[in-house]
Amino acid sequence: EEQARRTLCFLPAMPKKGKAGEAGAAGVEGKDVVAKTTPIKPAEEIIKLVDIGDWAPATSSESRRRQGGKLAGDDERPPEPKFAKAKMGAGIRKFSRGSSAKPAKGDNLKQNRQAEKDWKKNDEAVFRMVKGEVLQTEEAGFLEAEGREKTWKYSQSQIAEASTVGVAKKKFNFTLPYGSYSCEFTRNGQYLLVGGRKGHVAMMRCDTMQIESELQLKETVRAVQTVHNHTLYAVAQKKYVYMYDSKGVEIHCIKDQRYPSHLDFLPYHFLLVSAGDLADLHYRDISTGQEVANHRTKLGPTRSLRQNPTNGVMHVGHSNGCVTMWTPSVKTPVVKMFCHAGHVTSMAVHGDYMLTSGAEGYWKVWDLRKYESVHTFKTYGNPAADIDVSMTGLVGVGFGSHLQIWKDVFNQARPEAAYLKEEYPGKTVSSVRFRPYEDVLGVGHSGGFETLLVPGAGFANFDSFESNPFETKKQRQEREVHQLLEKLQPDSIMLDPSRIGSVDQKIVQEFVKEQEAKAAEDAKTVKKKKKMRGKDKVGSRMKRKKVERWKRWSQEGEGQNRWRGRQRRRRWRRRVRGRWRRRWRRREGLQHRWHHCRQQADRGPGSLLRQAPAEDLKGYFQSIRRHVSRV
Repeated sequence: EEQARRTLCFLPAMPKKGKAGEAGAAGVEGKDVVAKTTPIKPAEEIIKLVDIGDWAPATSSESRRRQGGKLAGDDERPPEPKFAKAKMGAGIRKFSRGSSAKPAKGDNLKQNRQAEKDWKKNDEAVFRMVKGEVLQTEEAGFLEAEGREKTWKYSQSQIAEASTVGVAKKKFNFTLPYGSYSCEFTRNGQYLLVGGRKGHVAMMRCDTMQIESELQLKETVRAVQTVHNHTLYAVAQKKYVYMYDSKGVEIHCIKDQRYPSHLDFLPYHFLLVSAGDLADLHYRDISTGQEVANHRTKLGPTRSLRQNPTNGVMHVGHSNGCVTMWTPSVKTPVVKMFCHAGHVTSMAVHGDYMLTSGAEGYWKVWDLRKYESVHTFKTYGNPAADIDVSMTGLVGVGFGSHLQIWKDVFNQARPEAAYLKEEYPGKTVSSVRFRPYEDVLGVGHSGGFETLLVPGAGFANFDSFESNPFETKKQRQEREVHQLLEKLQPDSIMLDPSRIGSVDQKIVQEFVKEQEAKAAEDAKTVKKKKKMRGKDKVGSRMKRKKVERWKRWSQEGEGQNRWRGRQRRRRWRRRVRGRWRRRWRRREGLQHRWHHCRQQADRGPGSLLRQAPAEDLKGYFQSIRRHVSRV
């Protein structure tokens, strides 16, 4: 009743009957006729007029009670939001590396447990990456044309005008008279390294445009390459490979290889790879300074060199149009492909695809799973001088004074037109490199170097454990230590990295067969031991024991130890002999008494035992049996 009274106090007041009520019914605007006093009705009438079950607070049990599949009051309440089921199939395919199947079990239980443990860790890592993708709100955006517009018609000035101030700052242009330039970015995209053909080398921080180091070597610069970070870089000069630090101080001069022309770096193995005019391929560990491998290609001067980031295999292009793939542990190429009618001018690798360009004016897309050509494109005027692939799959091709950027070249359908184009009148494009994690393309040409804005070229989200574009000095030092601790061995570079940790059953079966054949041959040569009868007789055993005893004595040597052992054995023999003698004497005495009594009992009616009472004789015989059994 008290709850009903409180509830009715908050209800709107009703107008009085009569004129006020008629006025209210007539709908007088701007005036609310309210009764001055609203009498409270008795509780019984309130209960009749109002259904308490409609407004009374429901208990926990009543709230759970369903009414036709709905709770009470659900018609007035908006539906509660429900979580949509996450579709993880696409995410798992995106982040998984290799096969996600559970490893097959072998004979070694320890290896089975370790393999299953590693598989669970990898599966959990992929699952967490898929779940964490929800937090990555940034998305890569591409240019989208409306109507009959074409994206390749947009100029760099139009793109920069439509971009924000921070993005427009990333576009710059340096005009320098030191020949055609080759450019290279660090792995996190913070620094740009450029080298002019006439000896100019410079390293610059891209965000602040601050020059870290600048050199004039007064010698031909054929290639430049950054290593694990910006503190060290390599320059292939006229005759040798030189190493410089971030301030431009020469650190090393590698004279093992002469006339190098191409450089590359494997970040997970800390290997600097160089190839030159003398048909040789060198692998050098920069953490120790030792040469890991030196291969002779036997195919003339190297025309192009690029690595496959997936497995670390080096792709080398030659003058006869062939592309060979090399690993440090194999002296011969693991794969050899004929790709072009002329020499291979440049290459790039992206996932399971390889791009090559030839001197005949074509550049092709190859599927490395089938080693077949997927698409073929033709340049005009000049062959492609350099090719590079961005993180999102955009392909930059520089040929002559032209630069083209293609999109969706790895799809089944061949694209009809380029994504973007840029012209350099009176200049020749010599190098093309995409900046990691940024929509920027670095271009080196005969008149200097510059950067272009390419929407959608870089990843919008980054993994700071892999490479951090905003890392500080302390973070860089920590990451360098972790990289050295986690450095992979050169033997782990192979064409199919999924084979690492697996067992080749064919090799195991061949090894088992070889061992069985060897054991059978050894069994034929070994003479069978003659089995002599009677070797387990008492006399033979005693002889063997005596021989073993004398061997043991001879090993122990002469002296006091031998004498003590002899005395100990003598005492033991005396003790045992005395014990058994006493037992046998006692047994023989009891048996003698037993037989004597039996003889007396069998003598007839006149014997003493016959005259004795039966009870005495019974007790006497029982005592004798008890003694005999005890002995």
